[in-house]
Parts: sequence; C-alpha cells; structure tokens
Amino acid sequence: MLRSFRPSASPFSSRVLLISGGLASAGLLMVVPAFCHGTPYLWLAILPACGFLALFVFRERAREACRAKFAALRARNDRQRKRVHSLRGQARVLRAISRRRPLDESMGILCRFVEDRIPGARCSVLMLGPEGRTVGKSVAPGLPEPYNQALLGLEIGPAVGSCGAAMHLRKPVFIDDVLRHPNWAPFRDLVLTTGMRACWSSPILDDDGQAVGAFAVYNEQPRLPVRGERLTIHVAVEMARVAVNMAAVYRQLMHQSLRDELTGLANRRGMKDWLTRRLEAGGRVGVLLLDLDDFKPVNDTFGHDGGDKVLRVVAGRLRDLVGRDAIASRLGGDEFTLGVPTADPAALEDIARRVIEAVGRPVSIDRRHRARVRCSIGIARHPEDGETVEELMTHADLAMYEAKKSGKNRYRRWSGPAGDGAEMSA
Repeated sequence: MLRSFRPSASPFSSRVLLISGGLASAGLLMVVPAFCHGTPYLWLAILPACGFLALFVFRERAREACRAKFAALRARNDRQRKRVHSLRGQARVLRAISRRRPLDESMGILCRFVEDRIPGARCSVLMLGPEGRTVGKSVAPGLPEPYNQALLGLEIGPAVGSCGAAMHLRKPVFIDDVLRHPNWAPFRDLVLTTGMRACWSSPILDDDGQAVGAFAVYNEQPRLPVRGERLTIHVAVEMARVAVNMAAVYRQLMHQSLRDELTGLANRRGMKDWLTRRLEAGGRVGVLLLDLDDFKPVNDTFGHDGGDKVLRVVAGRLRDLVGRDAIASRLGGDEFTLGVPTADPAALEDIARRVIEAVGRPVSIDRRHRARVRCSIGIARHPEDGETVEELMTHADLAMYEAKKSGKNRYRRWSGPAGDGAEMSA
C-alpha cells in the first residue's frame, strides 16, 4: 500500500511517502541521510518493528545546493576561459617576437593584449633615442596620433609625466589622476585630448639595467591598478623587455654577419646587400674592385701579423676615401670593393686614381720597418656594364684582371669581353 501526505509541521515543502511492507524484520529505528554537497536532501527512515520505510525528500534544500554548485562551476569555467584567453594573447605576442617581426608591430600586439585584459585601458610603448635621454619612438595604437607625435623628442626626467619619470628613475611610476598630479602639469592640455585620467608606467630595462623605454597603461578612470592588473602590467613589461633585447641582439648579429672581422669593413654579403638596395631604389651605382699587387711578399717578410696590419691600414684609408654615401668592403684575402652612388665615368676614374695614391703610401709595420703595396682596379657601372649585382661584380673583377695583365698599379673600366677599357698607370 502507498500513501502520500504533506506534514503540517514540516518547514519544507516536501512530501512524505510511506511505503508499507516487510522490509525489515527486527531492530531499532534506523535513519539514513543522503547528502548533496554537504546538504541533506533525502532521509531514509526504517522502522523494522512496524514494517514501514519512510522517505523524506527535502526538495528546496536540494535545489539550493545544486544552484550553488552550478554557480561555482560556472565561476570556475569563467576563470578558466579568461586564463586561456590570456595565454592565447601572450602566445600571439611571443610568436611575433620569435618571428622577428618589426619591433613596432610586436609592441602594437602587446598593447592590444593588455587593453583586452584591463577595462578602459589604452597602452603605449616609448623607446629612447640613441643618446638615451629623449623619446625616439612611440607606439600606441589606441591613442590619438597627434598625442604620440607630441611625445617624440621629449627629454626624460624625475618629474616628466609618468613615462619620463619611470625611465629616469628606472622604477614604476603609477599616477592615479594625471589632471591633479604635478608631474603632468605641463602636459595637462595634451592629455585631455586622449580622454584618459590615470597613467601607470613601468621602465623597460636592458640586460645591463639601463632604461631603453617605458610601457604605459592609461585608464579612463582616475584610479590605481588592482592586484590582477598589476600582474598583467608586470607580464607585459617583461615581454616588452624580451622583445627589445632580442631586437638589439638581432641587429648586432646582422651587423656582425655583414662585417669583415679583421678590418671592420663590410664583407661580401654586406657589399651585395648595399648594391641590391641601391638597384632596387633605381639609383645608378659604380663598382670598383681592387686587388693588392704582390701582397704575398709582405706576408713572407713580416709574417701574418704584419700582413694583417697592412690590410687594416689599407681598409682605413679606403673607408676615409669613400665617405658616408658610399661603401668599402673586403671580399677576402687582399681583395677589396668600393660601391659609390654614381655611374659617371670621369667621377669613377677620379676615385680610382685617388685609391691608387692612397693605397700606395707606405705602411709602418713597427718602428724600424715599413711596407709598401700597390693595387690594380677594375670598374663597372650600372646599368651600362650590368643589370644585376652579380654582373657588376663579375665585370669589375674581369676588368681588374685586365689591369693586372697590363702592368699592375692601374685601373681599367669594363668595356665588354673584347673591348679596350680606359686605363691609367700610376
């Protein structure tokens, strides 16, 4: 038999189901609770003597417990989603850094990452110029361009806004209200154009602990960052530091890969790189390839140290001769190349004569010994003597060998396989 009724004294809107039957044979009353996350929602009462099994279901408590559990699960899922979103943002920044994207592009991605994490935020990255005292670059995709341009050339100092002070002091400077802080008094009208009220700036330090830039977070509200926002800023500054240091290392490696270790001149790759850029820009160029005449006796007489000194002195003379608009390179051994931004035959011949005179001056090996070398030069012009870098280098090399065959210590212009190039004896 099954009976159902609602007990009047029960504080719960539950039903009590009484199920009769010989389910227990003997013993005392037994009450067995069932729990839902610490809250009893079902009681099983067994009365063996009477043969009753009572089932009390407290539905309201069960619903409250389940709602609380679901809310906790939802909150945990939200935290996990935010964490995954943050990790994906960091991965985008690190991917840009590892792929050697331009520093401006990497910093722009970093700014967007932080802006996505902090409500009402706009970020900027300032980089110091070569002298280390003024702002040389500003990357702020979320701020007005006139504001970014106004920061260029700004000299840093202990009371210069947030970024200028952070770079000067080499420590974070967080200002909750830029309209009231004395550091921002000279820039109050400028910052009003951005609609920002707070600025939290941290310096970007190199491996030697010197400030090379600053990472700033502007906010629409006059306040300081909370704990989670401070952690985000710290992570962003560390990624900015990695990006800046990696860019510096990459520039150094590129510089070394384009330079001759002995003389400091450009190497073959550096020379070809310079010529390629000039040709792609549509400029006319001339190539002078020179080889030292009878350099082997110098090595035999003074040893390799003496020969290296002669090469370094000759390299210095060539560097001084071509100036800043041209390039001098050492291809290897005792072979050098000059690239000049002109294809005028008279100008190239004048340069060749001055090179022969400069190289021919004696070189002091030590206090008692001097060495003297001469050179033969081949000249090729673009586009008359070649359309590509390889053609220019090859034709200048062939012209140089013609100069050697003609008696050395002279130059010859390329004029075709069977042509008679102009030449000049020293």
